[in-house]
Amino acid sequence: MLLLYIKINNILFIVRSSVRKVFRRGKLLKISDFLCFQVGLAARKLQRYYNAAYAKYGITVTQSYILFSLYVENGQNIKTLAERLSLESPAVTGLVDRLEKEGMVERKDDPEDRRALRIFLTAKGKDMVEKIIPEAINLNEQIKSFFSEEEKRVLNKIFECIDDKLCD
Repeated sequence: MLLLYIKINNILFIVRSSVRKVFRRGKLLKISDFLCFQVGLAARKLQRYYNAAYAKYGITVTQSYILFSLYVENGQNIKTLAERLSLESPAVTGLVDRLEKEGMVERKDDPEDRRALRIFLTAKGKDMVEKIIPEAINLNEQIKSFFSEEEKRVLNKIFECIDDKLCD
C-alpha cells in the first residue's frame, strides 16, 4: 500500500490509495470536514446539473454568464465582464473565444480606446439568451425548492458573510 506524506502549514496530509485524511495536532480529520471542500463540492454538483441541462443548447453554464451579462449590457470589455462575473480576465477571454467561434458574440474596436475591444452579442447570441433564460429560471427555482424559506435566508446570509470577510 502506497502512503504519501505532505506537510502544508503544519498540517500533515496522508494520502493512502484513494482515501485522503488529515492529521492536525493528533486529530484525524477527513477532507470533507473542510468547509472549502464542502462548498467546492456543492458548486461542482450545481455546475454539472446546469451543464447537463444546457448541453442541448451547446453551451456551458459559465458561457451563459457571459451571454446574460452582455444581454443586460451589451458592449462590455473583458475586464468589466471579469469583474462583474468574479472571474479572471484570461478565463473570460477563453469563454469569449469559444462563444465567438460559435457565432454568439463578436469583438469590436472600442471607439474610446484604440487598444481595447468590446464584446457584443450577435443575433445568434441574443436568440440563445432568450432560449435559455426560461431554462435558467426553471433550474434556479428547482434548486431553491430544496430549501425552506428560512434555509434560503440563512444560505444567503452565509454567502454574504463569506463575500464580506474574504478578499478577492
